[in-house]
Amino acid sequence: MPTLVSPGRVFDRQAMLKNFKLSKMQQKHQLPEASDAAFPFPVQQEQQRAPPTSQRHPLPPTPCELPPSPPNTPAIYKPNENVTVSSKLLDNHQLHSEFLARYSLGEELGSGGFGFVVSATQYSNNREVAVKFIFKDKVPENGWACDAQLGVIPMEIYVLKNVRHANIIEFIDTFQDDKYFYLVMELHGTQWEPAKTQLIHTAATSLPSPPADYPGSSYFTPAVQQKCQTPPTCPTQPTFLIQTPSISTSHMEEHTVPQQDPSLLSSKKSKRPSLLVRRSSCDLFECIEQHSKLSEEQARIIFRQIVECVHFLDAKGICHRDIKDENIVIDSNYKVKLIDFGSAVAIPRPQSCYFNRFYGTVTFASPEILLGEPYRAEPAEIWSLGILLYTILYGEVPFPNQLQTISGPFAHPSVQSSPECMHLLTRMLAKNPDQRATIEEVIRHPWLG
Repeated sequence: MPTLVSPGRVFDRQAMLKNFKLSKMQQKHQLPEASDAAFPFPVQQEQQRAPPTSQRHPLPPTPCELPPSPPNTPAIYKPNENVTVSSKLLDNHQLHSEFLARYSLGEELGSGGFGFVVSATQYSNNREVAVKFIFKDKVPENGWACDAQLGVIPMEIYVLKNVRHANIIEFIDTFQDDKYFYLVMELHGTQWEPAKTQLIHTAATSLPSPPADYPGSSYFTPAVQQKCQTPPTCPTQPTFLIQTPSISTSHMEEHTVPQQDPSLLSSKKSKRPSLLVRRSSCDLFECIEQHSKLSEEQARIIFRQIVECVHFLDAKGICHRDIKDENIVIDSNYKVKLIDFGSAVAIPRPQSCYFNRFYGTVTFASPEILLGEPYRAEPAEIWSLGILLYTILYGEVPFPNQLQTISGPFAHPSVQSSPECMHLLTRMLAKNPDQRATIEEVIRHPWLG
């Protein structure tokens, strides 16, 4: 009955039907959306609600313009990554062409304030060697010597080239470029810990591929920075050493391969792998760590070799000045060799001289050095030998701090040692350098006999 239905209600029903039909037409024909004014009832909520999956009609994808893909991010090696020192320093550094013609670089062996050491292999005989790269600008002002054949070179190279001993690492070859001196030495020692893999940033220099198998060794450089300057002009050959026959470099040519064209070397593609193994240590420090402590007889065998080496150097007027367990490499037969002569000094004889600057490691420094007094290198060397013997015997240092080193007795050993051994330790660790044993007294001591 028309009278029962209000005109507004009839209008509303018609509007709803109209909206429903219009919505269907929009879905089917994709008509433009009507304005809100055509809809007397709110339909915005229904337009936002998604229809059931069965009722959805997929629309063709709307073409859009995507931004161009960014370029590949280059490999970035952050300072905190486990990248070896040698890899970072040799990256983009052009090595000496004659060195590249004879050797291929391998793994890093050690690094320090004055340089770093890398293994290398001779092409001619497949012999593995150690190559120490010495920073030219880090050589101290008194760390130069004049060699009759090589001219002005670091004291470390000079000593190893002109001194031969069974317990001193053997000199093989040397090169230099605008940044480094290259000191090629023998490898010696047994790895005393498992090898550790590190990320190595592949150097951009043209380096031949190294062999896959290497025996082990480790070398360390002093951690103490020293005042540096450019090399001095070369005067006459030093006369402070006991004269020994000059060592000819002709022996280094016996097994060399024919010289290659440097241009061919620089054009080769680098075949070095990007992942290499950081060579585990072969030094006495790691040997002691593995054994916790050595027996008195083992300590005697090791220490006697070191004393004989220091006695030999003393006769030549040379002090190593950085005697410590990390500067001694040792193999499984307890054969030791002294390395790292970066702090070595030649002392005029028969007179001695005093030094004001400290060279070496604080743990092995004598009381007079820690007090800042002028010191003689020879008694300071004996003190370092005493610290070393105590460490070999008991696996720990005798003084817990510098104050105890200066004024207190050494720690009572946890292991009982023979009276002769304790007497030698007491003589070498005398606080007064004038009362300390000399190297002659040490080598003739009954404990070493």
